Amino acid sequence: MKSEKIKKHSLLIISILAMILIVWQNSDNKIVPVASNAEQEEPDFFIVNGKYTVYDADGYVSSIMKSSEAKHYPDQNIALLKSPNLLVYREDNTTLRLTADNGRYKMTEENLELINNVTMIRDEQLKAPWTLKTESLTVLNKSRFITTKQPVTISDNVSILEGEGMNAWVDDKKIEITSNVRGNYAQ
Repeated sequence: MKSEKIKKHSLLIISILAMILIVWQNSDNKIVPVASNAEQEEPDFFIVNGKYTVYDADGYVSSIMKSSEAKHYPDQNIALLKSPNLLVYREDNTTLRLTADNGRYKMTEENLELINNVTMIRDEQLKAPWTLKTESLTVLNKSRFITTKQPVTISDNVSILEGEGMNAWVDDKKIEITSNVRGNYAQ
């Protein structure tokens, strides 16, 4: 009877450890937005299916940001976004579209941090547009600069370029992969 009890307890412990191991092995290694002080305060307003347009000094549209949901936190003047979708207009009338699962917009600085499943598409109207994928990046709207320290993959219909970290100057049409660059070109 005592050995039967020990067997049952041992089986229970082994089952619990097996469940923990299975959950641990199947967990995603995605970047999760860090809880900020903003999330600890109450939002002063929220917007559903919002649209925010930024104009340049000459009155032309510089960018349009849409989000399925935005919550504004007044103490830090930031908005936490769900499904942000940013369309950036360049001087030559071509566009960059940036999307992600989540975002954090610092309203005073006009900086947007995109988090989880980030995609940037250049000239999306083309048959085979150029696409960048990463897990997080930051858009500095005032200086029109985009940066990340995360791994990036850039692809089009004939090539793939991978690396660690990226800097992009929107109006100069210049992109720099900062380290561990690897490429593949096949026509």
